[in-house]
Amino acid sequence: MLFSILIANYNNGHFFNDCYKSILAQTYNNWEVIIVDDCSTDDSVSVMKQIIGDDMRFRAYFNTENKGCGFSKNKCVKLAVGEV
Repeated sequence: MLFSILIANYNNGHFFNDCYKSILAQTYNNWEVIIVDDCSTDDSVSVMKQIIGDDMRFRAYFNTENKGCGFSKNKCVKLAVGEV
C-alpha cells in the first residue's frame, strides 16, 4: 500500500532537514511525500529543493499567493495518490 505523507508548509524551511531525515529513517518504504508551500517568505522553497534534489518520491507544489493552512492542506489531500 502506498502511504502519503502530507506537508503544508509556510516559512518552516529551518525545520525541513529534520523532517526529511525523519521520513527517510522510516522502516516502511512504500510512500510518497506531497508538499504544498503556501507562498513562504523565508528560504523554505530553496531549502526544500536543495534537500529533495531529484528524489521522485517527493512532489512539491508552490502556491502563487498565500491561501492559508486549510487551503494548502486540502490541496495536499487532492494531490496525494496513496490508497485510502
